[in-house]
Amino acid sequence: FDYYEAQIFSKEKKLSQSPEVIFDEDIQEIAFLKLLKSLDNWSYRIIGLGFPFLTIGIIAGGVWANEAWGSYWSWDPKETWALITWLVFATYLHSRITKGWKGKKTAILGGLGFFVIWICYLGVNFLGKGLHSYGWLS
Repeated sequence: FDYYEAQIFSKEKKLSQSPEVIFDEDIQEIAFLKLLKSLDNWSYRIIGLGFPFLTIGIIAGGVWANEAWGSYWSWDPKETWALITWLVFATYLHSRITKGWKGKKTAILGGLGFFVIWICYLGVNFLGKGLHSYGWLS
């Protein structure tokens, strides 16, 4: 059992042992746990789908940068934050696949990854000038 299945099983067992005392809160809690399990599964699938695209994008950007400027990597803030994003989601997938993490731990990593994506997408422009900063504040 994973965490969600164990919680759902214990709630359903409680309801089956005393069907005359079924509370609406118990039924709602079972539905909520099933929803959390579904969201956890969906986030894993979506991150698993997006991670190869991020990897290909970083590699393709490096190849293009080498053709344009003569180096694969220049430690520009956008490149660095793209690498940080890649590392966060690599940690998410690694912990999910090898350690079997599910639930709250992976939700925290996924949320951190979502936050880092927004830093990479918008926040880098506030860090100053660079190859990928488009001068929002200048």
